[in-house]
Amino acid sequence: MIKIELLSETNFSLNSLDSYNRKQDVNKVYRRIGGEYALVECKYTEDWDLDKKRAIAKKICSDEYITYIALDNDKVAGFIGLLRKLSGPYMILDMMQVSSECRGQGVGRKLFEAGKEEARKAGAEALYISACSSEETIAFYRAMGSDLASNPIKEIAEEEPFDLQMICPVR
Repeated sequence: MIKIELLSETNFSLNSLDSYNRKQDVNKVYRRIGGEYALVECKYTEDWDLDKKRAIAKKICSDEYITYIALDNDKVAGFIGLLRKLSGPYMILDMMQVSSECRGQGVGRKLFEAGKEEARKAGAEALYISACSSEETIAFYRAMGSDLASNPIKEIAEEEPFDLQMICPVR
């Protein structure tokens, strides 16, 4: 059974993502066409090598983040990394991943709910998400109650120009 826990030194190390399966085969992505977003074909595979996994592990362990992990028999099945410092009314959801073999089982929903609760506790009005534009990713965030941000955070939008800037109210 998968359990959601706040990341700590007792349940996570810099090697905890070594066997993590990040693989995602993308077939369609959202692109802005004539001022509106439309799905277009764009096939690629997203994956992480060992160096990337360890860099991500180091990042989500830092004091900058509040991170929840999904554990399946002490193996990381997913995580959500939230920036501790609010940006105006928003808590930034900086990273969210569910391992390939655990997608579609409610793990993402549980992690997202933990993220919303953290945002509420911090006094944020909403989670801010710079979301990968893949069809599946946007469908997930919409199912969680997210919508396109009417006033995107410029620096974040410029850093990831193909991402969709979304917000999800937490109150």
